[in-house]
Amino acid sequence: MIDVPVLIVGGGPVGLTLGIDLAHRGQSALVVEERMVATPHPKATLLGSRSMELFRRWNLDEAIFAASVPNHLPYYIIFTTRLAGQELHRFRSPSIDEGRRRDPAALQRFRELQWSPYSKTQIGQQALEPVLVEHARTLPGLTLRHGWRCESFEQHPDHVLGHLCEVATGKRETVRARYLVACDGGSGEIRRALGIRRNGRGRMRANVSFFFRSREFLEVHGLGVANLYFVFTPDSFGVFTAIDGVELWNFQYYFLDPTKQTEELDARQILHRAVGKPFEFELLQTMHWHHHQSVARSWRQGRVFLAGDAAHLFAPTGGVGMNTGIGDACDLAWKLDAVLRGWGGETLLESYEIERKPIAVRNSLISATNSDKIDMVMDETPANIDQPGAEAEAARAVLARKIKWLARQFNSAGTHLGYRYIDSPVIVGDGTPEPPDDPLQVVPSTWPGSRAPHAWMADGRSTLDLLGRDAVLLRFGSAESADQRLLDAAQAVGMPLTIEELHDPAIAKLYETRLVLVRPDGHVAWRGARLPDDPAALIDVVRGR
Repeated sequence: MIDVPVLIVGGGPVGLTLGIDLAHRGQSALVVEERMVATPHPKATLLGSRSMELFRRWNLDEAIFAASVPNHLPYYIIFTTRLAGQELHRFRSPSIDEGRRRDPAALQRFRELQWSPYSKTQIGQQALEPVLVEHARTLPGLTLRHGWRCESFEQHPDHVLGHLCEVATGKRETVRARYLVACDGGSGEIRRALGIRRNGRGRMRANVSFFFRSREFLEVHGLGVANLYFVFTPDSFGVFTAIDGVELWNFQYYFLDPTKQTEELDARQILHRAVGKPFEFELLQTMHWHHHQSVARSWRQGRVFLAGDAAHLFAPTGGVGMNTGIGDACDLAWKLDAVLRGWGGETLLESYEIERKPIAVRNSLISATNSDKIDMVMDETPANIDQPGAEAEAARAVLARKIKWLARQFNSAGTHLGYRYIDSPVIVGDGTPEPPDDPLQVVPSTWPGSRAPHAWMADGRSTLDLLGRDAVLLRFGSAESADQRLLDAAQAVGMPLTIEELHDPAIAKLYETRLVLVRPDGHVAWRGARLPDDPAALIDVVRGR
């Protein structure tokens, strides 16, 4: 029997992130994944700025950039009747290089570059997983079991037994773990075995994705490389996505009419019709799926936790689903580590669902609303939209106006960076009003529960580079002898805590007060002009005791 602190079922981006985070904290974990290789289909294609900030802690950003679309390419979203037809609107975000190099013109043009070291990073899940696997294999204590599945599990008062089976041979093995985390996807068996239902809108509409290879694709439509190409013609509603920006592409074919059959489809006919011209391609994979807006009613039962798609399902509009799952993993990892090391209490584990479930509801509703806007505009598009003549030209002008309205949703920095944990039992509020929660923009704040803001320091590092390992007390202005009492209180219970002094007036203004206590996941746990009279009580709240 194998004995391990944490058994992670599912080796996609969320399970790998959880295992990597635990391993960087010195915890052992076992990741079990049925597949032998990365997912063949680029089901998720965007890393938001917050996910990139989290991967920055492990110096994975450069490896991710190397596997992403060409870094110099501007991030374009192009709206057309058909790709070789009429262009209706073009939405621009910064390229990866513009963000990395802090290009002055880009900094002035794109507000999101002020809020994070990163903007949007387009990378398919099939390209991200190998980056995470390669890094995971370098970490002591983290074991990857590809080609194995968890057939069943048993909960006991102080452990969980996971019964594993090797897919190829039928060999069986039992793992004893302190905790089990289900990262096994929306159709995973662990949530079902626990009897946990989902709330929300559920399935919304059917889609079919065609993943294909074509060197002719760019030449035949002549629009240049874009990250997304939306097609607004009634017989071809959908969106093309650049997977590598060179020869790998994906087309999500939208079925607005729920009575249409999605099974018997001619990929060649559909792709040629959406582009508006014939071209040569190799079909790599076809996937049938649905838009969703679903969140599990509970995220924990005993020693078993849900994360990622096991806990929530999204519409892909906005690219938030995988990013929400990565956030789940990084919230849960430090809490499991704290409890396993003995300085974290049971309330810390209870706070996982309290903090992350509202974020999943928030993000999934934003994504569903984005989808509704696109569907509404598509449904109102007349059949003659791509035809010649004055009538069609007037219809295209109306459609272009509607598209400019819905394209505002692609200013999504607030969605990725602006979430905060409200009414968490391990965060100490200060009674001040909550800052605006705007999906389109960020209002940087140290309001307790918020992500600690990014700012560039004089040495070229981000303030985020001070965070992510242990709890940190950021101190602005002169030190006071009482500050040491917080460090003493943390040390007394074994909670790792460091103090960082910052003297930049602009950063001090951004952080709003003299003392800001930041958790290991980068979220503010407490702030104030001076420490409370009982620092030990503050430490006890933050550590869940």
